[in-house]
Amino acid sequence: MEQRRTAKESMSKLSRTKGHSFEREIAVALRGVFPGARRHLEYHEDDANGVDLIGTGRFKFQCKRLRKYASITKIDEVICEPAFGDIPILVTKGDGTPIMAVLAFADLLDLIRTAQQCAEKGKN
Repeated sequence: MEQRRTAKESMSKLSRTKGHSFEREIAVALRGVFPGARRHLEYHEDDANGVDLIGTGRFKFQCKRLRKYASITKIDEVICEPAFGDIPILVTKGDGTPIMAVLAFADLLDLIRTAQQCAEKGKN
């Protein structure tokens, strides 16, 4: 019985480590756009608001690394300030699957419009 409890404890430690490594991986990938991107440290949990990364401007990232993709409802863990234009994004990865990002369709449309406007300004 004691061995079973130990196996579960080490499994949750492995899962936690897997999640932290994934957060670091995403932060490093974002540094090309957000040079100050890094993990939000656990001991600052009170002010995390469901955000796993800091230094990403108005984009609020929740990162989930599981056996299968996380449910899109996990994006609800991110507490945003719409008045400040915050955009919650869920970044998830399952074992053997590509990294995926989930965001509200309205936010996606705004990002596409902004990108198109920038592209049109560059043509002129």
